Amino acid sequence: MNSLIALSTLAIVLASCTEQPRILPPQEEVKPITDANTTVIYECNERLFAEQNAFAAIEAYVPTLADMGVNVLWLMPIHPRGADEKAIGSPYCVKDFRAIDPAFGTMADLKSLVNAAHQKGMRVMLDWIANHTSWDNAWVTTHPDWYQSAQTADEQFWTDVTFLNYNVQECCDTMQACMLYWVKEADIDGFRCDYADGAPLTFWTNAIAAIRTLKSDALMLAETSDARLYSAGFDLLYSWSYMYAIEGLFNGSGTFGSLLSANTAEYNSTPQGAERMRYITTHDETSQTAPASIFRTAQGELSAFCLTAFMAGVPMIYSSQEIGHLNSINFFNYELLDFTSANATRDALKTLLKVYHQTAHLRGGTRLTGSLSAKVPFIEYTDEKETMLVICNTANSEQEVRLPMKHQGREVTDLLTGEPAQLATTTTLAPYEYRIYKH
Repeated sequence: MNSLIALSTLAIVLASCTEQPRILPPQEEVKPITDANTTVIYECNERLFAEQNAFAAIEAYVPTLADMGVNVLWLMPIHPRGADEKAIGSPYCVKDFRAIDPAFGTMADLKSLVNAAHQKGMRVMLDWIANHTSWDNAWVTTHPDWYQSAQTADEQFWTDVTFLNYNVQECCDTMQACMLYWVKEADIDGFRCDYADGAPLTFWTNAIAAIRTLKSDALMLAETSDARLYSAGFDLLYSWSYMYAIEGLFNGSGTFGSLLSANTAEYNSTPQGAERMRYITTHDETSQTAPASIFRTAQGELSAFCLTAFMAGVPMIYSSQEIGHLNSINFFNYELLDFTSANATRDALKTLLKVYHQTAHLRGGTRLTGSLSAKVPFIEYTDEKETMLVICNTANSEQEVRLPMKHQGREVTDLLTGEPAQLATTTTLAPYEYRIYKH
């Protein structure tokens, strides 16, 4: 009888243990103490700014972006779109790689935009689609041998485009020449390369080397998670695993442990000196899933971005994110948004990025990650002199947590307000609130 009671008691204890929210123990990662990344990318969807003269509207916004902390402007495809019977309005269906969509402006307008960005210390990348063209691209008629003769699986999925044949050297040379054209003519500083897996590694190796003969510091971003493309000269690769993990953490289907696993897996395949671009949404993701269904509120998006920016990598902001627009956006179409009015979300993002830029020396030090509750992760950085603590509430509800013992009672600076504070034993975070302290 006593043994049965003991077994029953043990079962109750084990059951109660499994029901408790899982709090991750701290995990330390020692890195060289050196200034960390301070690059911030802004993916610019021209069709959100104006139906005519979009380059001029974006140029007017450049000072605001610079003030916000952005230093790389990524322009989504600027070329005329295919207009034949197979076309569906995709900006990634290119009719002419050396032309500009007239709705955006002229070459002179693009040069003016690039010059304005450069004056604000901002680099400009073009979105480049090297894998395919529209069916009404002149090359289809003049150079049919530049195309793959057998229809590819991708071509069956994306019926509006036809895929190039990189076994033809003239095709490779011409595509490379088109990329160099924009560096020479418009002073472009690099490229975001769409579906980079679609062109062979040798093409990218040669093209990037040629681009860097014109601009040694050209920034090259590959839309891929395949780490082999780093060897071609790409600086940045995508972070899809991380994005899905941050979405899972905020929509309740994942955990902070899953996020850390995604972060570790991506960086285990990232060579020293290279980086991952990190984001909570993109033009593709926002087109498919409304941010509101994941992050609930603009404050939820800010909390997710804070956790992402201070975890690792090069943060990217998709145009509309900074103004708290939470609806889905079909990037094929025009959907004009108000980027000119004062905006509290943009102000909060500006403050967050100011802290991000100011703490590069700390983010290059020792990193410690853990969680104060199932919904409140933290990141701690320490260098030889200072310590920074980042706390993010990932829940749409108030959370009371106990601070790490080493921080309790500390006199700190609240980096988001600039004000001094003394940390207590416990603290209560509002829904999706984040805090950053330094001592």
